[in-house]
Amino acid sequence: MDTKKFTGREGQLISAAAAQELTIPHQKRERYFTDKGENYVKAEFFGIHTFNELIKLHGDNCVGFRVYYGLRDEEEDDDTKTKKAKKPTPRLVLVPVDADGKDIIRTAQLGGLKDMPDSGEAMTGGPLCPRRC
Repeated sequence: MDTKKFTGREGQLISAAAAQELTIPHQKRERYFTDKGENYVKAEFFGIHTFNELIKLHGDNCVGFRVYYGLRDEEEDDDTKTKKAKKPTPRLVLVPVDADGKDIIRTAQLGGLKDMPDSGEAMTGGPLCPRRC
């Protein structure tokens, strides 16, 4: 069993060119997703104040975030008021993580009771690009 602790310094800073090398292949697949009837997502934005609220909730226990890939049905945003069919839409879910590498989500650890109040223990739902770039 690996007992190595997370330090909060995981990940690496990369150049803009390296970031493009990673993102361009996905962006070239836009038509693949739209042809399948899915909403194409280039990026998702999360605000610093929302990050700070999430960190504050968990205090010093939070040494970083695990980013899960998610999928939910959403309507496509546009300027018309026309009701559109919902399409599968990729979404990111950011979950605080402790030094032991465990997700810090109390309600999930308590069985995720549906009657428990929403306590803002994870983050999702940022504005999507290409809708709001």
